[in-house]
Amino acid sequence: MNTDHALALELIRSAETAVLRALAGHEAAAGEAQRQAAKAARLLAPTRDGGPCQRVGCPNRVVNRTTGRRRLYCCTTCQQAAYWARKADAT
Repeated sequence: MNTDHALALELIRSAETAVLRALAGHEAAAGEAQRQAAKAARLLAPTRDGGPCQRVGCPNRVVNRTTGRRRLYCCTTCQQAAYWARKADAT
């Protein structure tokens, strides 16, 4: 079991607990259950290789989900570094 599967299983268990709380009368727990279940579904969505990260000097590859917009960067750190590099070049 990889890290995504373990995290998804943990989220599903938390969602199940939240559903039980919602059934017991805690209205806010229903929204929490929905958010956790949706996050678990995103983690388990099929992926495909998106090619190299667009940040200069990054050796990592991008992992894209099969639906939605394709990513350009492998992580938030690379995305932010590229943003700041573009901003510095503009001035």
